[in-house]
Amino acid sequence: MLLPMNMPAEIHRTDDAIAGDSRVARGPLVIMAHGLLAIAAERRSGFTIRSPLGEFSAEQVEEALRRWSVPPARHD
Repeated sequence: MLLPMNMPAEIHRTDDAIAGDSRVARGPLVIMAHGLLAIAAERRSGFTIRSPLGEFSAEQVEEALRRWSVPPARHD
């Protein structure tokens, strides 16, 4: 399924021992995806992206970014 790039989303830090789960940022999914992937790879597992369509890991949003960058197939 191709996710809508402009869908509202939030990055949540899930490994915060002091505050528990906390929202780090919110905005369009495409921006949150780039933000999550800007975090060092060894720390990404402590974060998720939440949206109206569910919760996504760094691996899932990395795949979404790949799909968004491929032009749609033409059906002439």
